[in-house]
Amino acid sequence: MSRELARAISAVEDGTLRVHELLRPALVIGITGPPGAGKSTVLDTLLGELRSEERKVAVLAVDPTSPFTGGALLGDRVRMNNADSGVFIRSLASRGAGGGLAPRMREVLSLLATHGFETVLIETVGAGQEDIAVTQVADVTALVTTPAGGDSVQAEKAGLLEAADLVVLNKCDLAGADGAARDLHDATGLPVVRMVAKDGTGAAELLAALRGIRRGPQHASASFQIDHIGVATSSIETALGFYRDQLGMRVTHRETVAGERVHVAMLDAEPSRIELLEASDENSTIAKFLATRGPGIHHVAMRVPDFEAAIARLKDSGARLLSEPRIGAGGHRYVFVHPASTGGVLLELIANEHP
Repeated sequence: MSRELARAISAVEDGTLRVHELLRPALVIGITGPPGAGKSTVLDTLLGELRSEERKVAVLAVDPTSPFTGGALLGDRVRMNNADSGVFIRSLASRGAGGGLAPRMREVLSLLATHGFETVLIETVGAGQEDIAVTQVADVTALVTTPAGGDSVQAEKAGLLEAADLVVLNKCDLAGADGAARDLHDATGLPVVRMVAKDGTGAAELLAALRGIRRGPQHASASFQIDHIGVATSSIETALGFYRDQLGMRVTHRETVAGERVHVAMLDAEPSRIELLEASDENSTIAKFLATRGPGIHHVAMRVPDFEAAIARLKDSGARLLSEPRIGAGGHRYVFVHPASTGGVLLELIANEHP
């Protein structure tokens, strides 16, 4: 079964297999934190606790991508001392995706659920404050740090702290552990579990805390949201005569986006918006659209929970992107997907950074 599962995961990673019905294991635990904090050792002690209960466990270790093979840079991982026949371990390459997670992680989790794995431990790259995408797939997320890193972790890893459900203070046999635990709790308001992972101290307490806090993946009920519908018009002022003056919609934002050579007016249609688009240059995309099709719906814009991972998935699957990500109206990052890849709709994907 392990070989069959490994082959299926590889096929999901390279895009030759798509999982359409997404299932979930009973418990998905995210382990993140800066390098050197002992994430792998903490994860191994959790593995030991779970196997003592005879739980069927999978470990997904996300690693940087090899520039030569495209696979996980640390794919020959041998650090899990508590692994036995009831444990499946897989290294996944980040493949350039942001957020410290690998593309198509939800599909991989679904495969594991299909193969009967009840609990999945995800260890992220955890190299920076943006590496928080694990919260979108994990039921509960632990940030691992040490007494030596406790004072600086809030400033250097603010994003990780905001995403975590609890803090694991590892290497508590070092000096300063008491003060670091107190400071971390005061600074974050999060529970702090003290551990010496190398000898298993605190492992049972950590597992109990994770199970007690479990809250489900963030954005699970609204992973994708329609942000706005773009409407091309030869005159924003004329269009406002209907949308604002007759219909009564409120204008929330006006801007000229120089890079796209377009004037923009946003109207509130809570929870979505209507974006009026007027060409600022006769050679702009909107001018060409009006010349060939006339006024009307130009595109549909959708916010995605992990912008970089979504783009990586699209590129892997051969979807046609019209550009690399750019900065658009309101300062958000966006990219357009060609109608040939979406069934006839010009689709704008927007980074979900300003909900």
